[in-house]
Amino acid sequence: MTDSSQIGAEAAAYFNGYSAAFAAYDTDRVAALFDQPLTVLTAAKPIVHGDLEAVRAYVDGMLDTYRHIGLAWPVPAAVWAWPCGENLARAEVLWLLRSADRAEIMRFSTSYVLRRDRDAGWRVSVVISYEEPVKLPAGA
Repeated sequence: MTDSSQIGAEAAAYFNGYSAAFAAYDTDRVAALFDQPLTVLTAAKPIVHGDLEAVRAYVDGMLDTYRHIGLAWPVPAAVWAWPCGENLARAEVLWLLRSADRAEIMRFSTSYVLRRDRDAGWRVSVVISYEEPVKLPAGA
């Protein structure tokens, strides 16, 4: 069984890279952090993005929304992670979204299931987005 503190450190490092990819508004870099298929679960419905093209479209939509609200720096302020065997982990991340002047735009928590790919490393397979959709401005 994988050690919880090791998974915690790996998850924190992963989400720091995730943050940097979003801050760069780099669709390819962000999309590479997600597994395929990628499942995004919200209170409204689950959505499965079955291939890289679908994941890229999902990422483009997120980046457009973040650009609209003035996001410059998504901060993974707290990361909690638990191993689920050797190659799966659950993570909870408290995100602080900051503008270019470092003002806080909003904060929310998101849950993730990560899968370790032998070649690609950790990737998000499932996003459980329970706060973000209701906190983003309508039409964003």
